[in-house]
Amino acid sequence: MKRAVIYARVSKQREESVSIEAQIQQCTARAAQLGADVVKVFLDDGISGRETRNRAAFRRAKAFCEAANVDFFITWSTSRFARNMLELFRSDEELKSIGTRLECLNADIDDETDAGFVNKAIHGLMDEMYSRQVARDTLRSQKLAAASGYFTGGGLPFGYRAVKEGLRSRLVVDQSEAVVVQKIFSLCLAGSGAQAIALALNAAGQLRRGTKWTKNGVNYLLKNEVYTGVRIFNKTHRRTRKVKPVDQWVKVASHPALVTTEDFERVQTMLEQRTPHHEHGGGHRSAFLFTGLVECGICSGRLQIRTGRGNGGLYSYYACLGHKNGAPRCLFKAVRADLFDDWLLGEILDHVITPAAMVEALEDLAAAGASWAREREAARAQLVAKIRDIEARRARLFELLEQGGRSTPDLALVSQRLRERSAELEQLQAELVTLEATPAPGRAPKVEPETAVEVMREVIGRADAKRKRAFLGAFIERVTANLDGVTVEYRPEALLEAGSGSSVRSTCRWLPVSGVLRTKTINLGRPGRSTVARAGRG
Repeated sequence: MKRAVIYARVSKQREESVSIEAQIQQCTARAAQLGADVVKVFLDDGISGRETRNRAAFRRAKAFCEAANVDFFITWSTSRFARNMLELFRSDEELKSIGTRLECLNADIDDETDAGFVNKAIHGLMDEMYSRQVARDTLRSQKLAAASGYFTGGGLPFGYRAVKEGLRSRLVVDQSEAVVVQKIFSLCLAGSGAQAIALALNAAGQLRRGTKWTKNGVNYLLKNEVYTGVRIFNKTHRRTRKVKPVDQWVKVASHPALVTTEDFERVQTMLEQRTPHHEHGGGHRSAFLFTGLVECGICSGRLQIRTGRGNGGLYSYYACLGHKNGAPRCLFKAVRADLFDDWLLGEILDHVITPAAMVEALEDLAAAGASWAREREAARAQLVAKIRDIEARRARLFELLEQGGRSTPDLALVSQRLRERSAELEQLQAELVTLEATPAPGRAPKVEPETAVEVMREVIGRADAKRKRAFLGAFIERVTANLDGVTVEYRPEALLEAGSGSSVRSTCRWLPVSGVLRTKTINLGRPGRSTVARAGRG
């Protein structure tokens, strides 16, 4: 009597209409038709066909066939066996090599006939394309669930537990953990650092689900927006972990908050202030306008604020300290910070924040938009040509299979090429959709040059040092101080955004759009002699 094994599977999404029980029943009937006894049944429940490495029962079934001299490997369909065309051919060849024949109830894939050979190739490709569609549909379903406030999986945030609501779950507060979360935020707001908070919690026995707190663990919790009641889904790619564009995120208020939004923002500001960094516009606590922006033109080191004493008493100055980081001591002469700021701000008002400069930026932005449209049309034509070429090449591969049958050269190579062509076609089609949906960059804001300049000068005149610094950092890329003068590099379209007021996203800083136009440069003379510091080190 011949021997057979049955392999049945349902996916995580349970998208199939055929249950495991029905699959087994139909496969048992096929075994009887083949005159074989079913010696073992292997089940993978809740496993995707794309996750071949995770299908433990599938691997055991193939190993059992080799060890027990099994004649037939019976499964409901090619999609139960594999969702990848290359994997279908490889696994089928493995079974053949040990004398086991694959039987799929939904298709005649008997390689002894040309029709069966071609049928297997077509079913393998269609199963893979269906698997890709299921993945897209699943992501779409998860986005809808996330938008409705459901918990869509991932790490369960400390302070919450997941409670079933029908087929899905929602986050609810875990009171014992919530107390610890609120204590962490309170300690941070009181001035404690992450390391001190971790030590205090561990000493008090308030562990993180049985493990000790670490500095990184506390920092991660403090930066997690989930504690304001907000959940973000689809922020990163599942496999690459790269962050996706913001417009693809799903951000929704989905559960009770453990801290107020105001306290969370205060904590973020405190954490940012404690972190050493170099940003345009300098640090939050700097009293001078160009800290973080001005560099030494001799050694390329960033100028820093130092203090010294002169005839007028204590004052601050910009100094090059590159030699303290290992660079040779350069010949840059320190300059009075307050006088340098006044002088450079006046030069920027005279040369950059002017109606003429605004008009020029608007004209350049319009020209860049026209150039982008031409380049976009050329890119579209190129993509369409590539799509047509790939479609023709894939059609030739199908024709080769239909005509050659068993005599088709190298089955694995042909199937791999079909798979590659289909993946290329899908990628190119996605690129075309993205290209056609992409709006023109650098759309010029509605700016009246004279009015914008008047408003900007008014803002500069009445703003405190912090807001002036943030405003200047919105469009100034770099200030380079040399022995013979000062060079200012700025982004013209960012200046337009600042002029329109649309770039103000928070009370702390101005965030301009990404660069579209080339950075512009203005060269200024040397500041007055009175700005040169004569005092010793502070």
